[in-house]
Amino acid sequence: MRKIKILKDNIINQIAAGEIVEGPSFALKEIVENSIDADAKNINIFLQNGGKSKIVVCDDGIGMSKEDLEMCVMRHATSKLSGANLFEIQSYGFRGEAIPSIASVSDFIIESRGFALNVSFSEKQQMTPSIISNGTKVTIKNLFYKLPARLKFLKSDTVEQRNCISLIENLSLTQVAINFKVTFGDEYVLFDGNTIDERATKVFGKHMIGKAIKFCDEYENISVRGYLFHPSESKYSQSYQKIFVNNRIIQDKFISAALRNGYKDLIPSGRFPVALLFVDIDPFYVDVNVSPTKSHIRFRDQSSVQKFLTDCIQKNAKQFDRISLSFDIDKIVNFPKVQMQKVQTIDSRITEETNNTNNIENTSPIRITNAPKTIESLKQTSQIVIEEESESDFFGEPIAQLFDSYILSETKNGIMIIDQHAVHEKITQNKIIKNLKKDNKQFLIKPEIIDLDQSELQKANEVLDLINSVGFVVELVQNSLIISAIPTILNDSEALTFLNDILSDENSCESISTIDYIKKKIATKACHNSIRFGKKLSIEEMKELIKEMGTNETIHQCNHHRPSFVELTKEKLAKFFDR
Repeated sequence: MRKIKILKDNIINQIAAGEIVEGPSFALKEIVENSIDADAKNINIFLQNGGKSKIVVCDDGIGMSKEDLEMCVMRHATSKLSGANLFEIQSYGFRGEAIPSIASVSDFIIESRGFALNVSFSEKQQMTPSIISNGTKVTIKNLFYKLPARLKFLKSDTVEQRNCISLIENLSLTQVAINFKVTFGDEYVLFDGNTIDERATKVFGKHMIGKAIKFCDEYENISVRGYLFHPSESKYSQSYQKIFVNNRIIQDKFISAALRNGYKDLIPSGRFPVALLFVDIDPFYVDVNVSPTKSHIRFRDQSSVQKFLTDCIQKNAKQFDRISLSFDIDKIVNFPKVQMQKVQTIDSRITEETNNTNNIENTSPIRITNAPKTIESLKQTSQIVIEEESESDFFGEPIAQLFDSYILSETKNGIMIIDQHAVHEKITQNKIIKNLKKDNKQFLIKPEIIDLDQSELQKANEVLDLINSVGFVVELVQNSLIISAIPTILNDSEALTFLNDILSDENSCESISTIDYIKKKIATKACHNSIRFGKKLSIEEMKELIKEMGTNETIHQCNHHRPSFVELTKEKLAKFFDR
């Protein structure tokens, strides 16, 4: 065995840098967080080659003394801990290895209160005079230049620059009292605004914020606030979920699962909701020292946190049934207006995504079925009768049927177009789910038997009690499932198909609420009697359907997660006609 040696400090720092500094954005994060703790009100950042060649951070904070400059590049020096408790970390501050680690893999200069400390790849330190008298200026040049093995793993300039801007974007959401400016070449992005609403609008865009649910809730030692975005904005990646715990951006599978389950009836499988969440919890109940970059955490009671967040998200997501998708006239017709020139600001950088429904065009003739004598008479009536708006009033009064498939209704806000099949299918599904009870069952003349393999047997053991709670009477006998009764809503064939689907579905027990999953599966099998596309309806039938819409949750999407209605507001009509 070779003789054990103590590594030199510069080698130790470079090893530590491998854990902390994966790229320019990681180095930038450490420096900007120090500026935040220094009570800076303005932080200016300059990036060259995505931060690979140069990163400059200037702030107007309280600055550092000559002694602090000398101390900050020493290993295990920190401004985080005031006592002996490693878990009570409530500031950003200097990490024990961050500054010396960055200085070990770059040409590093830190300036404040008339002094500058120069460190070049940990090889030499030099204190010189500086013109910086207020705040602090940090310059990082030639990151990993002398470590080619690390240098080759950096991404392209564009990707590294995007990572840096994304980092500042996240910090701007938690630090609304600080203005952030990021300059790259001849361009810059500015994150300003004194409220979370203004900051969130800059990051997500007016289009998305306009349809988002803003909420807050609390329970014992935890609270949550933020925005839940419309299900139509769901993505194929979780990267659009911004989750902050005690003002730190984190990745946490339990919070992501809470979001997924909170939206489970609103978005299709394989897609993820967009959300901005700020979770505040007593530092005693969370461990932030799980990873060197603090991007992962561990809750002391993870299941309780997950349940609280899931319940909160489910409760608030129900409001989406009162937020209709709206047509953007500028998108669906050739609007004869002069287009505005794009201006290079943060608002032009962030693309406002437009729902696919905004691009629908249909040149087929519109046929009005069973319409009242005049639309004007309906308007006059609605203006005379003044009542408190009920749930069904939200969807308006039917005035026509389009293409034997869509209901045209007049609301107090404009015109709503309702997909008759989509809404009735959802209403039917909800009725079925409410009637799936243990007592609502029909006994079979002769029991059915399903033989199970080992994986199906394991799944049957997991869901047997839940299946019996919705109207089945099934029992396991050795490797077989004996079925004596089925829910009244199903026929024999549908019941057997459902059981086979559940036993072969690997995802059926992943949800927090497996019983909801089972009920939804049964309802999908039984949902055959919905009003079809292309069926003529009388005005009375349309009224009855709209009335039922007002008593159903999650009505804004059909069972297949497609939109069930859209709205054209009076304001957009007025804009179209130049009124």
